[in-house]
Amino acid sequence: IASPAHQNGTTKMGTDPETSVVDTNCKAHDLENLYIVDGGFFVSSSAVNPALTIIAMALRVGENLKNNVLK
Repeated sequence: IASPAHQNGTTKMGTDPETSVVDTNCKAHDLENLYIVDGGFFVSSSAVNPALTIIAMALRVGENLKNNVLK
């Protein structure tokens, strides 16, 4: 039986490019126009499935793109 898994901690979120990969809007510090919206911004695994939190973050990032980037 296959089991799905969400990889966490691969693209840490933060304000300091030296210690994180993406900012608080999931935009990569080092690459222009790259947004990473998956479970990678979680520092570690949680006790529950992170799918709803990932969806919520994707909606938040989408709103940011619509309102601030795609003008």
